[in-house]
Amino acid sequence: MPTSLYDLIIPTFIKGLQTFDHVLTKAEQYAKEKGLNADEVFPQARLVDDQLPLVFQVQNATKAVQVTIGRLTGVEPTFFQDNEKTIADLHARIQKALEAVRSVKPEDVNSREDVKVELPRPDKTLHLTVKEATLYHGQTNFFFHIVTGYSILRSKGVPIGKGDYLGSFLAQ
Repeated sequence: MPTSLYDLIIPTFIKGLQTFDHVLTKAEQYAKEKGLNADEVFPQARLVDDQLPLVFQVQNATKAVQVTIGRLTGVEPTFFQDNEKTIADLHARIQKALEAVRSVKPEDVNSREDVKVELPRPDKTLHLTVKEATLYHGQTNFFFHIVTGYSILRSKGVPIGKGDYLGSFLAQ
């Protein structure tokens, strides 16, 4: 049986969100060990001054999931409010995104692979199939924000490594 778009994307989103949640937990543990306030140190942390902070990375990773689910199912997403201030808020947002991903059924996705969608870009609008938009934009954007969030935490001293990133993806 061929691998479906659902099989490629939905478990990947679940595992990626679990990874982001895991590295946030590691950040909390690190802060506690060092006597730091995680809510003061991490949500607004960034790699460089002109880059957006950790809170934005979590928000946009979950938005990538919401937008992609909308394309996959043909149902316009209801976006979460961007009002997170604490690590607990970020965990809660990830949990809401996980609930949304877990609610998607294979039959909601697999019949829509070839449906055309528009992907607005600053200089033009791309016309892609749902499959193309999912694989080449939704998934890629999702990974970008997870890795950027990971890197922000790592730059602040959180003792995370490749195993922390890959762990959820490789877990059965």
